[in-house]
Amino acid sequence: MRYLLILISLFLLNCKKKVVVDPTPVVLKDPPSCKVLSDFRTDGQLYEYDFSNDRLTGMKGFNDFNSFVYDANNVITKAYHTNNKTAEILFSWSGKLLKKVNFTGTDSRGKTFNYETNINHNSDGKITTLLLDWPTFKEKVNAKFIYDLNGNVIKMDWYNEGEWKTIIENQSFDDKRSAYKNQELGQILSYYMVYTAIGGGFNFSNLINTNNVLKSTVYQGDSRITYTYDYTYNANKYPLDVEYTKVANNKSEVFKQKFTYQCAK
Repeated sequence: MRYLLILISLFLLNCKKKVVVDPTPVVLKDPPSCKVLSDFRTDGQLYEYDFSNDRLTGMKGFNDFNSFVYDANNVITKAYHTNNKTAEILFSWSGKLLKKVNFTGTDSRGKTFNYETNINHNSDGKITTLLLDWPTFKEKVNAKFIYDLNGNVIKMDWYNEGEWKTIIENQSFDDKRSAYKNQELGQILSYYMVYTAIGGGFNFSNLINTNNVLKSTVYQGDSRITYTYDYTYNANKYPLDVEYTKVANNKSEVFKQKFTYQCAK
């Protein structure tokens, strides 16, 4: 009887339908990419960006320029401000990487000027050094950037008074997309990121980061400014509303930031 039961069990096992496993891996697609249309901050920084046929055509909130000019290859070569016809900004690219920015023109005394920013990148296309020539600084600003494995700036240093000094230190990040991720806009404004960190204690490293900063410190001389951020996100995993706390000179302030986007379908 025992042998009969064994034979029946083997028969039933062999009669079961075989399950065929599809060896093709499931590829999870990234959410659609988004272009940032506005960046409003209650600390007084208000920016808007205009796009036409997927091209950046204008911006509001910057004193340096607000309009762009493209060449026949659809590459941004020039920018200017509609309220200042005595100056223009020239852009030099290597493929999709911005290599040089020239602010050139004539000042109010009729004297010509040419302030040049040179940018170098690593093999991943991330900015490694930026040499900024700007009239408010006594000498050229030499800045360098260190990244984590995800392509986020964890430290930005500048060479000042004969030594390298840290300007920005980002301690942690989320796993969502930065508002300016993979946009040429971030490269164009990279000089502004350095300028505002040194001159104003702001952290605009989101211009070139992959993800969003959760905690950071900005150093200004012997003083420290700390920032902590709390985000809500849109359906495409970009930051939508941000509440951030700034602590400087033992004073804590809470600010808000809001982004709007144009997202691919």
